[in-house]
Amino acid sequence: MRDLSVIIPAQNEAETIQQVILEAKKLEPAEIIVVLNGSTDETKTLLDSLGCITILFPQSLGNDVGRAIGAFHAKHNGLLFLDGDIPIPHDQLLPFVEAIERGMHVALNDLNWSAHLPIRPHTTTVAKVAFNWITKRLISVNSLLAIPHAMSKSAVEAIGWWNLADPVLAQALISEKKLSWTAPASVDVITRNRVRPIHMQKRPGSPFPVTTDRIMGDHLLGIQRVISQKGPRGGYADKTRNRLFLQHYQPPNKTQRQKAKRSAVIPVMEEKETIAGVIESLQLAGIDEIIVVANGADGETIQRAIHAGAIVLPFASPLGHNVGRAIGAAYSTGDICLFVDGDFVLPPKELVPFIEAVENGVDVALNDLQHLLDAFHPLDAISSLKYFLNLSLKRPDLLNNSLTAVPHAMHRRVIDTIGFDKLMIPPLAQAHAQLAGFTIKAVHGVDVIHPNRVREDHQMDDTLTSAFDRITGDHLEALHYLLQMTNSRGGFSDGERDRQIIATLRRGT
Repeated sequence: MRDLSVIIPAQNEAETIQQVILEAKKLEPAEIIVVLNGSTDETKTLLDSLGCITILFPQSLGNDVGRAIGAFHAKHNGLLFLDGDIPIPHDQLLPFVEAIERGMHVALNDLNWSAHLPIRPHTTTVAKVAFNWITKRLISVNSLLAIPHAMSKSAVEAIGWWNLADPVLAQALISEKKLSWTAPASVDVITRNRVRPIHMQKRPGSPFPVTTDRIMGDHLLGIQRVISQKGPRGGYADKTRNRLFLQHYQPPNKTQRQKAKRSAVIPVMEEKETIAGVIESLQLAGIDEIIVVANGADGETIQRAIHAGAIVLPFASPLGHNVGRAIGAAYSTGDICLFVDGDFVLPPKELVPFIEAVENGVDVALNDLQHLLDAFHPLDAISSLKYFLNLSLKRPDLLNNSLTAVPHAMHRRVIDTIGFDKLMIPPLAQAHAQLAGFTIKAVHGVDVIHPNRVREDHQMDDTLTSAFDRITGDHLEALHYLLQMTNSRGGFSDGERDRQIIATLRRGT
């Protein structure tokens, strides 16, 4: 007999529960605990004949609460978690049990194959990938949301059994406490998962089905934990961004200058080879105020920008990423503000759609980079963060499109409402604009990936780049703002979890 507890939450599983338990019994566990809740069919009668420990609740407990209650009652060193509706052959379960017996704390189902499918990722996939990147667990889509998985008793005690009611929060705690992970086997539970009405029914006020809405909230709760422990950037560095400078920056009085119709902002450092071409293209696109923010730029870049007819705002030292955008926006006078980079030239025809979109009523016009969702399988880290932020803001239609990418344009009213300083953190600016009710739309696709110059902070460092570090922190700041403006779940549902029963059991421990 193994030092193993098998835990199975169940509700109306009469068609499958017997097969699930018979396969589990072949592992020779010390106990099988079935948390039967809200069941109205013959599941209870079947359990009575199968020799299980049945913990019965007449009411539905909501998602994952049964797992937590099962863990509370489990007496043995290994805990294997299954569902009552997916029978899994015992030989496929054995690797998870053996991983715990070898001393691992957590054994996850390896579903990485699903991330490599040549399809656009599902919302849940995006959330899992983004969360795992944020917590620096390079495990792709693998998650405590998927069964089968196993844990040691010591791991459950370290994170608190009650936190298993919130699988992504539990996952954040496992990372926080540096417990060991493995994904010893792959069991296809995706194609075998029974489609229920709750998977298709839209939640009122949400763009997502009820189940997806809950899963989004689960991931934001996990991120809330990361932020609460490591700060608004989740422990990710801000690099050389000079925030203090921007706090005290006062742009010159605009009333002393002629008001423009269309402004463009170009932050530059050493762009002497390209800056004149960038300015010329903007002029041909109909921009009548071009502002070059030269922060730590070389003299030749500055002179070429002046000679090309731009307004140059020189700063002796580099101010850090995107600070130049904020300064340029504050200085500009046009009702429309177009943002580009100074290191590659885009033809006028690629810029005009952003200008015209804002003139026709769009408040924020984004570069449409959705083709990247078809180019990379699995989804790359940066796209997953952008996509996840849009999902969190309840804008799944925006996909992976973001103010992080140029070119983009916005109306003056956006800058005035959210504050020019927010443009220093592009995802934060996007979150502010979305929550303020502005119209955000991806209006035109421009390839800025291939012409983008590889810089020092793009170089790899222990599998992650410096730029990735900064961009991840930027997205966490945006998510932090969303959580501040809503609640710990970002305004998403809790899945009708019965937290009272957990509170009652905790009081007795």
